[in-house]
Amino acid sequence: MTPELKALGCLLLYPDANLIESLGEIQNYIERSSLISEKWKTALSVLMRSMQEVPLSDFQKQYVATFDIGKRASLNLFEHMHGDSRDRGAAMLNLRRLYSDHGLEVSSNEMPDFLPMLLEFLSGLSSEDAMVYLKSAAKHIVKIDQQLQREESPWEAVTGALLSLAGEEPDSAEMTREDLLPSLEAESFDQPVKFGSSADPVQQGVHFRK
Repeated sequence: MTPELKALGCLLLYPDANLIESLGEIQNYIERSSLISEKWKTALSVLMRSMQEVPLSDFQKQYVATFDIGKRASLNLFEHMHGDSRDRGAAMLNLRRLYSDHGLEVSSNEMPDFLPMLLEFLSGLSSEDAMVYLKSAAKHIVKIDQQLQREESPWEAVTGALLSLAGEEPDSAEMTREDLLPSLEAESFDQPVKFGSSADPVQQGVHFRK
């Protein structure tokens, strides 16, 4: 079990009063983690302190401006891989089945590729299996992380910590002209990359595109 993954996922949820009330418990899981480095524990502590000090309505507006579907930092992973193609629907169906096979039921109105949901799923696996999946997803989480760096977003502490856990320390992101233009569609990727590993005991036909 890796409860720190669920704790990190909670920090990527829409901030409401319940989340603010839970920050103490979330911070305890993060502080007790032997996997998260001191560097990222400090950055995450700054994020949680901001969530407590900044007016909630302001933080909610910032969240929507950062993560709403269609944004370059959208937390729906398949949006960065498949855009709105039919492939995305098939991939989400397979991911939903993967969750179900391991006891995580997803309601029909929830998006299975939502990063906090993926992290909740991984938190229930063995540490070894969770890291295999996280490392596979990291090449796509980095897309979100780079955009959060460009925006100097406080939530980059979360994606940065996730990439560090996956053994891929975040790279510095530079603003390009394309980043200043509206995002009409997520990038397309050509080569299929399996989500997970063939050696992993948890196997499903869920594919990202690299």
